[in-house]
Amino acid sequence: MEREELIDKFLQGTLAPEEKDNFNRLLDTDPDFKNDFEIIKDLNTVSGSLDREDLKKVMNDFETKIANNNTKIVSLYNYKKLLVAASIVLIVAIGAFSIFNPFVTNPESLYAENFEPYRNVVTPIVRGENSDNAEIIAFTSYESKNFETAASQLGELFSSTNKPHFLLYQANSLMALDKTEEAIPLLEKHIEFNDQLVLRSKWYLALAYLKKDQKAKSVILLKDIVKAGSFKQSSAEALLKKLD
Repeated sequence: MEREELIDKFLQGTLAPEEKDNFNRLLDTDPDFKNDFEIIKDLNTVSGSLDREDLKKVMNDFETKIANNNTKIVSLYNYKKLLVAASIVLIVAIGAFSIFNPFVTNPESLYAENFEPYRNVVTPIVRGENSDNAEIIAFTSYESKNFETAASQLGELFSSTNKPHFLLYQANSLMALDKTEEAIPLLEKHIEFNDQLVLRSKWYLALAYLKKDQKAKSVILLKDIVKAGSFKQSSAEALLKKLD
């Protein structure tokens, strides 16, 4: 099997068991293969990420790799062309709403413009692999957009484990189902844990407050996000300007 095909199948979660062994062996023993994997993974992140801040970081990191000649060109990928294409996608993603909707200020419209269920960053799912692990089952439901089932499963997981990240994803499931009022107390509770995903809950709680026309509460959280200077900083700044 071609090395690039092996990487591609890994990113799609379709590796067979024997292919996984080969992939892991190459990753551990072959520096060129590992370098190819990291570059292609970066491009995959650019094309599939839902977080604009993460997109920009990946783009900056990738440009640095090219500038320092830390890339190895392989037969199936012209990285510089892909970088240009990914840059265009990024520019369109960031600018589309500001170009076509410059005067949107209605809370419902602002909510719809900014809400997207947060991607699964805690429990990787391998496509085609069956599992009886409750967390994998729940996040499989979540990634499949089966939010009704996911909300129930994630709620049960929090009750049995008290792990705060389940609250964030349960709330996102409920928001995707237009059950914002049910999501708000879950996000408020998650923020009390102050874990590494706390800014994520602040962002989604700000959107939830906005949808419920609680502008003052939303603004407080958006300012916290801007002050933190990392997750969703630019999005929070743009939203604050529209709320002025």
